[in-house]
Amino acid sequence: MSQENVATVYRLYAASRRRDKEACVREADPYVEIVSYLIGVEGTVYRGHAGVRRYIDDLFSAFPDWHPQILRTTEHGDKVLAEIRMAGRGASSGLPIEQTVWQVTTFRGGKMVGFHGYRSRAEAVEAMGLPE
Repeated sequence: MSQENVATVYRLYAASRRRDKEACVREADPYVEIVSYLIGVEGTVYRGHAGVRRYIDDLFSAFPDWHPQILRTTEHGDKVLAEIRMAGRGASSGLPIEQTVWQVTTFRGGKMVGFHGYRSRAEAVEAMGLPE
């Protein structure tokens, strides 16, 4: 199942780049929880399928030309750790953003149940309960 989860992470990012909210919803459990590093600075937690849709809307409202690139992934049981290079421009400021973040996507029954962003690999690994 783990390689299937890695493939799902790639599909989720491809769908989000296309702004295909419904493709993302199809990959998500109805009780999914999303905490984005980029958008989550405000403490926002997106829940359920409506939350998936709102997350994508909020992301592209803040960064209309957002385009992430998966640099690498590793699977750890029901979790996939992904290093992501993000780039885009702020909608209000026009200022560019380019940074590397870490995402932990958790799966149950082949569906995404959690998507949490971290500023560093060490934070993501710690949250997963893995040794560095």
